[in-house]
Amino acid sequence: MSIAGKMNQNDPRNKLITYVISFIKRVKPETILIENVPGILKFNILINNEKIKILDYIQNELEPLGYIINYSIKNAADYGTAQSRKRAIFLISRIGKWNFPREQKRISVRQMIGKLPSLEAGEKSTIHAYHYAIEHNKKQILWMKHTPSGKSAFENRKYFPKKDDGKRIRGFSTTYKRIEWDKPSPTITMCSGGISSQNNVHPGRKLNDGTYSDARALSIYELMLLSGIPGNWKIPKWASDNLIRKVIGECFPPKFCEHLIKTMPRNSNG
Repeated sequence: MSIAGKMNQNDPRNKLITYVISFIKRVKPETILIENVPGILKFNILINNEKIKILDYIQNELEPLGYIINYSIKNAADYGTAQSRKRAIFLISRIGKWNFPREQKRISVRQMIGKLPSLEAGEKSTIHAYHYAIEHNKKQILWMKHTPSGKSAFENRKYFPKKDDGKRIRGFSTTYKRIEWDKPSPTITMCSGGISSQNNVHPGRKLNDGTYSDARALSIYELMLLSGIPGNWKIPKWASDNLIRKVIGECFPPKFCEHLIKTMPRNSNG
């Protein structure tokens, strides 16, 4: 259901919600939080050979059981996370309406990672085990060194992405792009290690020679901070960098979740 995927209406994973509903009916929890990409509000699934919107399915199955369903598209950036990450949130309760919390002041990339030491491709830092920079293609590094914060290398007049024959590479304006310092980070994806992927390059700082520092993808530690993941997260030693980046790219930011949980209704027994 993600716009980053194929958005295949027939993908069997779309019907995972039926297992969630089955679980709710058996366990009958007082409160339920469901989180998914915004596309879940528009997608249809087949139930008894009939197409039905997932939203309608949830309401039809749970409202007769006394559940109050409060849903909306919310952004993690409004709930203590320095990352713009929109999600469809369902706050479901049978002990009173579960209201959404008040939105918070947004946190910028600069506030979250601005004080970390600068790194170039292949360099390591001693401040955290996962603050090290990936090795990148020399041509990509050259293009990004001439790209200012918040801009794509495709906007450069001379140092733009091109093939060996000098012809411009085709691409989107969100690729080969540095993120901005004074806004929340764009949504972190599972492909955060590639300069040529979307919005993955460090904002950089202008140097005396007119080029920009940190011509690299964000480090895993920077991704953790921008996702609100604690720095003491105990990552298994066997986990590859690629796997860690995928997990972070799929995560439900913990501070986003924490803010939602704080308004959860509670029964008289606490």
